[in-house]
Amino acid sequence: MADHIFRLKDTPLGTVLVKFYQIEPYSDEAFMRARARDFLQATVGSGNSWSLALYQGPLATNTVLPEAIAQLHARCPQCTAVRIEQSS
Repeated sequence: MADHIFRLKDTPLGTVLVKFYQIEPYSDEAFMRARARDFLQATVGSGNSWSLALYQGPLATNTVLPEAIAQLHARCPQCTAVRIEQSS
């Protein structure tokens, strides 16, 4: 499950969900396991949704809304990965 979740409204991309993860040490496989847990919790009938990611991976290589994501990252500096989703 994501360590921190934020909703950004009125961005150039519309409303987006930003999910921060603390993955130490970071690896693509560890991040996939964390995302798989999120997916299982967002099943049909739970009231949650699972959207296609605008970006997912290490914070250091994020190119989606970089200034806004950097400001949110200050709230969870220990987080190393992010998933940014289009929100409905």
